Amino acid sequence: MENFTIHVFGYGETQINSKDLSVKVATDTLTTVTPLLAGVFAKKPADNPTLVTEFHAVNFFGYNDVRWMSKESFDVKDDADLKPLIDALISELQTAKDNEAVVTPPTPNMDAPKTK
Repeated sequence: MENFTIHVFGYGETQINSKDLSVKVATDTLTTVTPLLAGVFAKKPADNPTLVTEFHAVNFFGYNDVRWMSKESFDVKDDADLKPLIDALISELQTAKDNEAVVTPPTPNMDAPKTK
C-alpha cells in the first residue's frame, strides 16, 4: 500500500486513512500494534534516557516517516526494519474493515396494503 497515514492514539484507537482503506478501531482489538510500537520505541534516540513509552499518538506517514508524539517526541525516518510490522498492522486493519457490519436499509414491504 502506498500513500497511507496510520495514527495509533494513546487514548486507545487506531486509524488508517488511504485511497483504498479508511477505518478506526479499538487498539486493544489489534494484535499487531504492540510489536510495532515496541519496534518504533526501540529506535528512540540513545541520548534521551528520560523518554517514556507513554504517548499521545504514534503517526505513520507511509513507511518512511514515523513520529512518536509525547512530552519527549522523536522521529524515525527510512527504517526498513519497521516495514513488515507496518504491513502486518495494515493487513489486520483491512481485516477489521472487511468484518465491519454492513447495515442495509430496510426495503419497503411491497405486499403491505395501500392506504388512501
